[in-house]
Amino acid sequence: MDEPAQSARIERLIRALKDSQVSVVWNATRELARFEAAAAVALPALQEALGSPDSASRLWARYAIARITNDLPAHLPHFIAALDDRTTLFPGMASAVLAGFGPAAQAAVPRLIRELDEDDSEYRASAAGALAGIGPDAAAAVPALIRTLDDTDEKVRWYAAWALGQIGPAAMTAVPALLTALNDTDDDVRGYAARALGHIGDLSASASISHALRALQTDDNPNLRLAASEALARLETVSLADA
Repeated sequence: MDEPAQSARIERLIRALKDSQVSVVWNATRELARFEAAAAVALPALQEALGSPDSASRLWARYAIARITNDLPAHLPHFIAALDDRTTLFPGMASAVLAGFGPAAQAAVPRLIRELDEDDSEYRASAAGALAGIGPDAAAAVPALIRTLDDTDEKVRWYAAWALGQIGPAAMTAVPALLTALNDTDDDVRGYAARALGHIGDLSASASISHALRALQTDDNPNLRLAASEALARLETVSLADA
């Protein structure tokens, strides 16, 4: 997008912050956040949006401000506190905000770990997704994510597998549980488990992982065969690099 088109888009998004439909406001704030510093002109309108009677609009406005100013530390306590909102925010919305900051949200890891034990599966799934976004800096969550691989909700299980893969080699203790997850009743869980093994494995563990992934290459589901092949390719790359 060239500069004139970008400026015009940002101006339209600023106007959308006044829309009567809160979903329009949410989408406008999220898109403004993607422009980061280029959307600095929107900061006065976003500051005004912090006074919205709608808590989700306030949350997303703060998210956009944090992204545009590149000052997450000033806002992170607000986002962590929002994880306790069980009345005015949609389940998992606060975790989704934290996921957008990646490793910079590491301070939220202890609170996200507790979120994995919530009764509502949306909270659990979103927390695992946020931990995936934080990546290797969420290593403290590995034991909780291993337990989450046994969750009753398949969406939560595949988010947990994804998170373990994004944490990478620091999640080596999850290998046995992920090998078991290759036999999950849900194909998405199996696929994410396969990819996670490709991200976690190294020479010391690749023999058992390779055997399981090669078996998955014969599965009837082409997506699972692809996941297994991609994981094996990553393992082979690691092996060559370490040789």
